[in-house]
Amino acid sequence: MQASSKPPLLILGAPPRGGNHLLRGLLDHHPQLLLPPDEDYFVRHLSRHPLLRWRGMLCSPAAAPGFYRQLQKDGHLERINAGHGTEVFGTEDSLDLEAYYRYISENHERGSLDSLVCNHVEALAVALGHVPGDGRLRVIFCALQPSNSDLSRVGRLLAESYEVRGIFMVRDPRAHLSSKLVRNPTLNLSRFCQRQNRYWEEIDAFAENVGPALRLRFEELVTDTEVCMRRVCEFASIAFSPAVLEYTQGGEASRSNSSFGASTGIDRGTLTRYRDTLPAETVAYLERHCLPQLFWPESGANDAVTEVGTST
Repeated sequence: MQASSKPPLLILGAPPRGGNHLLRGLLDHHPQLLLPPDEDYFVRHLSRHPLLRWRGMLCSPAAAPGFYRQLQKDGHLERINAGHGTEVFGTEDSLDLEAYYRYISENHERGSLDSLVCNHVEALAVALGHVPGDGRLRVIFCALQPSNSDLSRVGRLLAESYEVRGIFMVRDPRAHLSSKLVRNPTLNLSRFCQRQNRYWEEIDAFAENVGPALRLRFEELVTDTEVCMRRVCEFASIAFSPAVLEYTQGGEASRSNSSFGASTGIDRGTLTRYRDTLPAETVAYLERHCLPQLFWPESGANDAVTEVGTST
């Protein structure tokens, strides 16, 4: 089989409140990664909306930086860099935004979707300190809404320009629902189950149609961090180091995983808190309508990480 001429790129993804920030925090400051400080709205928005892709392809090089800023929630990168984000991962002055926008304006090509995607990924790499020949792996870190088929859309869009592989977090529906209800107490249970199931199926489709995929269980990452992180490093072809066992932000010990302000380090309470917050009938509904593969057996299971499409 002929080797791909496309540069490699790693996607880190999970549904909102699915534990993506825990993985991001463990990989924080890894010397072989160009890891953005927070989730990527540009690629996600571009993948969802054909009209936005056309607008981007039609804009001039001078107008391109403004278009990119708009798709990043009208200045998400600026808010992170200033330390003004709300419940985001970024640290102050973590990006060279002047270099980011300069790269975009200098390399934008009208009429090219590939240019839109590559300009963002490469400009972000430059903003993170990339210099030619440093060999670091580019990473796209984003929340993936199953209701919008984000995993499939983002994967296909990036695969046009890069040799992609993805690490996708899976969280037990009971704990995931408990976390989401904090933000959305009127969440519809039927739609929630449908989206949980769709996300699992999208990972399989990614592995079949886009590139290698690693399914990583949030609960096992919390309880057996070293085993999981060794597999993550192996999958990403980066060196394992004890540093990936510590949850940090910008190299400093930081707040815990998806509950943000709950505690420092890795918060194990997030795994079973649903027992105190979800009624028994809600748990029973989830167990009837969500795929059985989604549930954490709480028995030291050996399915902490699964490379989709291969035996483990």
